[in-house]
Amino acid sequence: MDRFLILCLMSVVSFSAYSQVGLLDEIIFGNIQSEKKHNFATNATEVIKGGLNESARLLLPVKGERVEGGNITFKMKVDSEKQNYFTARFWGSDSGNSNILILFCEGKQIGYRHLGDYDMLDIANDEAPFPGRFTYTTLPLPLQMTQGKKEIELSIRSTGRIARYGNTFDQYQKVMTEPAKALYKGYTHTGKCFIPARREKQGVMPSSAVRIAPGIEVMELVKVHVNRELKKLMAKKQPDQEELWVLSYAYNEPWTIVYHDREVAEKTIEATDWYYVRYSQNPKSVYNDSWLTVGPLCLALNSFIPEVREVLDEKMENGRTRRDNWTQMCAECLNYAKTHRRQYTNQSLIVDLNLYCVNRFLSVIAPEKALPAYQTLKYLYESMGIVPWLGSETSEGPSEPLGDNYFQLSAKGLSKELGFVGGYGEILHWMLRVYEATGVCGETDSRDPLIRAQLLKVLKARSYFRYPSVDEDGNKAMVAEAVIGWRDHGKYPGTILYGEKGLDKEGDPLMTAASTLDPIAVAYAQQMLDDNQFFHVVREKMKDSSLNSTYTLLRLPGEYELIAKQPRREDKLPMSSGMPDALFADEEVGAIALKNGEEILYASLYWRANYAINYLARVHYITPEIDRIATIYEDIKFTPSGYTYKRPERTNLFFSDARHFYPEVKSAHTGEELPIAKIPEGIRYEPGWENVYAGRGEFYSLRYGKYLIGMNCTQNKDFVLNIPTAKKVVSFPAKEIVKESSVIVKPMSTVVFIIVE
Repeated sequence: MDRFLILCLMSVVSFSAYSQVGLLDEIIFGNIQSEKKHNFATNATEVIKGGLNESARLLLPVKGERVEGGNITFKMKVDSEKQNYFTARFWGSDSGNSNILILFCEGKQIGYRHLGDYDMLDIANDEAPFPGRFTYTTLPLPLQMTQGKKEIELSIRSTGRIARYGNTFDQYQKVMTEPAKALYKGYTHTGKCFIPARREKQGVMPSSAVRIAPGIEVMELVKVHVNRELKKLMAKKQPDQEELWVLSYAYNEPWTIVYHDREVAEKTIEATDWYYVRYSQNPKSVYNDSWLTVGPLCLALNSFIPEVREVLDEKMENGRTRRDNWTQMCAECLNYAKTHRRQYTNQSLIVDLNLYCVNRFLSVIAPEKALPAYQTLKYLYESMGIVPWLGSETSEGPSEPLGDNYFQLSAKGLSKELGFVGGYGEILHWMLRVYEATGVCGETDSRDPLIRAQLLKVLKARSYFRYPSVDEDGNKAMVAEAVIGWRDHGKYPGTILYGEKGLDKEGDPLMTAASTLDPIAVAYAQQMLDDNQFFHVVREKMKDSSLNSTYTLLRLPGEYELIAKQPRREDKLPMSSGMPDALFADEEVGAIALKNGEEILYASLYWRANYAINYLARVHYITPEIDRIATIYEDIKFTPSGYTYKRPERTNLFFSDARHFYPEVKSAHTGEELPIAKIPEGIRYEPGWENVYAGRGEFYSLRYGKYLIGMNCTQNKDFVLNIPTAKKVVSFPAKEIVKESSVIVKPMSTVVFIIVE
């Protein structure tokens, strides 16, 4: 029977009775009787008493082994007709040491090792995701492997972490040197939302306190740290363009050692000469495969226009003036940038920001060679999602690879890459730099108002994707949601995050609040200060000596001083403990965030469907007692294109056949044939190409535990959502009783119901 017909026919399992109805089998790792019952075999493991004194198994490193650490194999019961799932139980205080745990079914790998729609069983970073309580991770078992069977063989293998940008095997696959995250239990079941039996120990939410230290003294340490780094930059004979950009920013900060130091301008001019000489010898050296071209250099030069004018018409060694030489270099970089624009939002912002800076400088030294200001501002509007993104320029006009009506951001303020992105979607720092580039340094009113409005829309949309947790020392903190992110790998838990990515080397936690003084942005900054996480994050940032960190630290003393003067705001991040129920849904991205009392549910309904409709959703369900991560099947309605996509033999990068580093490992998903949704007219496409439309549904419906979600992603169609018979059904967040057996979901809208069995 076709899997998707089975999915449609599957009965919805009662939330309260799930353990009795949906559970098929359970293995207790470290329990000899339970393991023996399941034909258990092991290599390089250790039994421990772990969280709440429960037994568990650690998968250990294997000396001399380049790829794999310890592994376990066992047999479990399955339903011969229905869709089956496997859930693993972990202790939320364990970090996993960034090692990977991979589930195998009948000897074949479930999921892809990097950014697959079927994910790994566990990709943990170095922090405890859910201290003092248990977490559960659920993956679907391939239907073709369980049909007609009552029992299957499963195994869990461990490997060292992967460095996702490594190009060679040794760069990519790291040796496992410490144990992986301990495994407590494994379960097979047919329900999508795993509900542990009431007899299982779950732990309690740790009592969190406000961090006591560090405090205001950190700001003086920042100044010492930054001035030390600036001194190193000034001592360099030939700083590069990004170093000069940082020095040019420091030039206007009164507390720095380079404040109004003319030598910064002189170094910038000298460096521009050097960049030109290199360019004259190899024109591609300043732009080929670069998102920057000479953007940072021009940003620095734009800070020193009076000094630049003094020397522009002096001749260089080739007998031509600086004006002529620099104009030639900048004009070529400008042409390269406009013909090599990038699709993913963060990349698009970087390319167009640098394009804008180059053009702005070119308009000073050679206005006749510069693009009209409105044109480069339009590029920024495209990257900011204010107007449609039209792609690279060609001899026949914009390339329009995604049509003439594709926006980089959704109408509600989330970036589209292709669906919801966690870490890479935190683009406020790039948007802020775009905003500041449109004005004069220090003159807020000179900046573009449309870009400001878009920046704040994104701030407020992203605010739903910060949830309450504790930091590594057990203190209260808000952290970023990344489990449901398309481009997030090993981000569980996410970093401490209130306004923007404070721990990231490219951003700081006060940038948007200080640059706009928007009341909501200021309120989020004040919440971070109230939790005393600001100084903690800043202190951690000082451990990173990268140039980008120096830049963001350079901004902080002035930003902190400004925020400290602002009136008290009472707003808090919407998912904060004690805040009212909340629902945020973005139909263009397929993401949902809801807060129901102290429960929080995040879901990507449009989940890593790069090539075709995959019928998969990704869920992160947080309650005070337990935490669940699940990749599960859902119902999707779409207009078929008539084409299908067949999964290739691939176990590593889901989205690419590069880095085929594990040829001996076979995928459980090879050959699965998936339908491709209809691609809009006018967009060049062939089956097998990654495309934002190929896997996007029109209507998503998902029942997960007590929550029923219907999301209509179309502009002009109605869809019917059937409501199951239950003791009581209430709408969310209104909490109104629903008596109908179905509801109409209008275009670009989402409905949520709570089913009380």
